[in-house]
Amino acid sequence: MYIVVYRLTNLLNDSRYDSANMHICRKLLEIVTDLDQMSIDQVADKCNVSKSTLSKFVKSLGFENYKDFRENAALEKENSVYTGVAGLEADKYIEKYRMDNFLKLLSKDVERFMSGIDLQQVRRLVKAIYEAPRVAAFGMVYSETVAMDFVYQMADARKTVETRIHDLRQEEYLKKADADTLVIIFSNTGQYIYQNGMKATDRSRSFVGKTKAKKALITSNKEALREPYIDYPVLFSFTSVVQNQIYMEHLMINVIVDEYKSYKRRMERELES
Repeated sequence: MYIVVYRLTNLLNDSRYDSANMHICRKLLEIVTDLDQMSIDQVADKCNVSKSTLSKFVKSLGFENYKDFRENAALEKENSVYTGVAGLEADKYIEKYRMDNFLKLLSKDVERFMSGIDLQQVRRLVKAIYEAPRVAAFGMVYSETVAMDFVYQMADARKTVETRIHDLRQEEYLKKADADTLVIIFSNTGQYIYQNGMKATDRSRSFVGKTKAKKALITSNKEALREPYIDYPVLFSFTSVVQNQIYMEHLMINVIVDEYKSYKRRMERELES
């Protein structure tokens, strides 16, 4: 879970051009692999800000202090998040075996995905989406782009779905959500529900299990779907060791949206008759 880069990137892309936040984000992203060796004074000097300004900045990102911020950066570096070792497997496969072979492999994954879908799970979720007064869709990093795509596709189907790009905003939403809210979580590994968002050094019980909202989990992790607080489990699968989950998640939202439109048309016909 690369929380430091994730939060810095989100803030950078949400900051005004040439603002102080943009300047600090850009500089921190440039030196992120060196943060574990740098004191707060050294980093503040690199960012051309005071130590107190830097301290306030990292707290605004959701870290307790600079020490917490640096520990997370060090842990991510140790896990090779920034060095490419833990990069997308699809990129590595394409580089080694070329695109044509990757497309053949992806085709097999799509076949496995389609043959493994439990449409009863999907239709149960679709009914809940249709009936829920308020719906949100969340994910982390690549899965959040899937959630955003889902939001736009559902808007086209005339159903409002909310999302929050920043993980702290997602946490805030879940804490405030009531029983009339349905939250759909996209998480291939199921990691989203096991830790407090992306807090790499925090192993406490997730806020996801405590929210009053109804919860749907779309994942390839069978164990995660067994958690008692998951109200609407939806499983997908793919065969290869290449991490093609982002493609599978996008296929899943197409299946859900298609089923939703069919269900909505059926409900509208019944109301008219």
